[in-house]
Amino acid sequence: MNRSGLFVCIGALGLTLAGCHHSTPTDGSTNAALNTSNGPAKPATTADENTWGNYLAEQGKLHGKDVGMRPYIYVIPAGNSVGASARRQNETDSVVHSIGPILMPGGMLIVGGPDAAQTTAFITAVSKQLKADAMKGIVVMVVSEASEQPGVTSALESSGATVRFVSM
Repeated sequence: MNRSGLFVCIGALGLTLAGCHHSTPTDGSTNAALNTSNGPAKPATTADENTWGNYLAEQGKLHGKDVGMRPYIYVIPAGNSVGASARRQNETDSVVHSIGPILMPGGMLIVGGPDAAQTTAFITAVSKQLKADAMKGIVVMVVSEASEQPGVTSALESSGATVRFVSM
């Protein structure tokens, strides 16, 4: 999928989430692990990108109701093929260059994919390119395996982001 097609897909998913915005009180915690026992079913590892994107959008509806701006959803591809590696690098660049002009305080970034370790590696790669507190006021929802939460939380600590970890 080319970059413009990806942005159209992300925009469509964002509009879907924006239409379901409801305000709910928050407990103020920044590193909460959210339970998804009543949430959408995790897609198969081999499911296509659209299925994973829809899954992440559903998680955003459940756990991001208090965020006023439309979320940006990044489906992180699994595998070590040249195409998957290039895509992850493109996504990393996209996130890093979006902070400020597009992704501002009050916004939300939803990240996840079929390979939990690749999602954590993606978050780590992004955080290494950010200045301290660059994501202050931005909610980063990571949908991944519970075992990845310490790595994700640690990687995003200096960014200033409000981390929401959702276990698949």
